[in-house]
Amino acid sequence: MRSYKGKDYFFKKMKKKPAQQEVIDNIDDYTVEQLENLRGSTFPKWVREALVRYKQRDGHTPEEMALKFANEMTKATLDNKE
Repeated sequence: MRSYKGKDYFFKKMKKKPAQQEVIDNIDDYTVEQLENLRGSTFPKWVREALVRYKQRDGHTPEEMALKFANEMTKATLDNKE
């Protein structure tokens, strides 16, 4: 049975292997290309893709990003009414 929650949610909640946690802790030191080229059983394709998305969203989940954009849009709307 598949979860209705996506891979990003699972990736955020799963227990990370030491090599994965080291990459996450130093994500700013990696380029997207370097993340895409990580190899080994510790970094299957779906984990590499999750790391790229993690870097591109500064560690936020899609839900957190949606809330952030909604708050920014609300603030901009309120600022324009003043």
